[in-house]
Amino acid sequence: MEVWTMVSALWLSTWAMCYGRTVFIITHMVELKEGGELIVGYKYTHMVIYAITLFFITPLIGQIAIFEKPRKRWCVAYVNAICKGTE
Repeated sequence: MEVWTMVSALWLSTWAMCYGRTVFIITHMVELKEGGELIVGYKYTHMVIYAITLFFITPLIGQIAIFEKPRKRWCVAYVNAICKGTE
């Protein structure tokens, strides 16, 4: 197999796992957090922008696809950042 085939397959599968394992957690946390009304109002737009952005940073955050603790920290930090929370 070609190297680029392997790299792209690894990248896409890691991205799909990162997205699938975080987007619903983040959506639920934003609904419960104060300051997330705009995100809740444009839920599908947020999901698309999150997916596109996550695609580019996937190699840097691949741990959230596998491990529970990094995924929890990622979700909490992301929600605090987009809702301007300082908890």
